[in-house]
Amino acid sequence: MKRTYSVLFIGNSYTYYNDMPTEIFKRIAESGRVTVDVTAITKGAHTLSRFADPYDSYGASVERELTGDKKYDYVILQEQSCRPITENAGDFYSAVRNLAERIRHTGAEPILYATWGREKDSPTLEQYGWTNESMTWKLAAAYRAIGGELDIPVAYVGLAFYDVYSNRNDIELYAADRTHPSYSGSYLAAVSLFSKIFGVDPTDIKFTGGLSADDAEVLCHAAKNAICSDPAIPKEYITSSIGIK
Repeated sequence: MKRTYSVLFIGNSYTYYNDMPTEIFKRIAESGRVTVDVTAITKGAHTLSRFADPYDSYGASVERELTGDKKYDYVILQEQSCRPITENAGDFYSAVRNLAERIRHTGAEPILYATWGREKDSPTLEQYGWTNESMTWKLAAAYRAIGGELDIPVAYVGLAFYDVYSNRNDIELYAADRTHPSYSGSYLAAVSLFSKIFGVDPTDIKFTGGLSADDAEVLCHAAKNAICSDPAIPKEYITSSIGIK
């Protein structure tokens, strides 16, 4: 009998835009003859600290899923887009520690979904003095720090974004607000996550979701570059989560 893998997504709008878990990730899996049962607990702007809090309404949903009869194979964790690289980084690290311990207690494997820098001219970049490039690397470094501390795999979706944004800016990855993903951006996230979880070469993925064959090929190659090798994070961005609470 063919195995069904149960995958739980925990995150905010960067996860639920374009119905990424169910309409893109799941269909990518189906195209590769991998059977997945997908559940998503998502809320716009929600942080992992709140998802880790059983007294928060969405945190209560996470608690029910992790303690219920259903057993997950993988749980994907996506933090609010700026939190890992602001003064709230300690809250990010603490929430990942909390959730990872609970996830592993159920026998599931946590996966970190590292997000992207905002598009040029985003007010957030101006507010913090970041560029798209520096925000991307800062996020990758923060996710690597806690992933390394806890031995959690990291899907560097943001680095795949940066690859495409830098080299093929005719492919629009961002929605009009310069932060959320367009359909192409959500497709890139889903391809990257699927590849990280199941060890599939993204360039072998056949599902294009209505994108042109050329655009899908570019996105899948970017995912391969970001997911299938350990990224060389520039020295000036490398950070540590050890001892930060």
